[in-house]
Amino acid sequence: MAWSSWIEFRFKSSGELNLDRVENVRPTAGVYAIATKTGSRYNVQYVGRSGRSMRGRVQAHLKGKGNKVLASLLAHKKQMPTDPTPALYVAYWETAEHKLVEAVHISASDRPICNLIKGSRLPDGLREGDVLKSPLED
Repeated sequence: MAWSSWIEFRFKSSGELNLDRVENVRPTAGVYAIATKTGSRYNVQYVGRSGRSMRGRVQAHLKGKGNKVLASLLAHKKQMPTDPTPALYVAYWETAEHKLVEAVHISASDRPICNLIKGSRLPDGLREGDVLKSPLED
């Protein structure tokens, strides 16, 4: 199976995200991407994976209980409902090789910004290459 089509999650006038369409995300293992959109271009903000239920992980992220940068984006929208971001978009890829697929997408040159921002740099003596070669946990 390849990537799904983008699923749109529109913001309500209150700044809250409408999660009605989360049922369209499969409750299986796989990789997912969360994006914003400018014109017709999708700007991937985060790539994640789940060994059990992509739907559960995506729902947590869209409620602000996942990646801290995505949580900040959602909190900002609640505080400033007039922010021009109309929606977030999710696409997914069902695969049992979710760790490998996620690693490939994160290590790409156009790495999603929320996967880059960690709040600090790597500790002295630890190289990015060592991190990228390390086994991923689920």
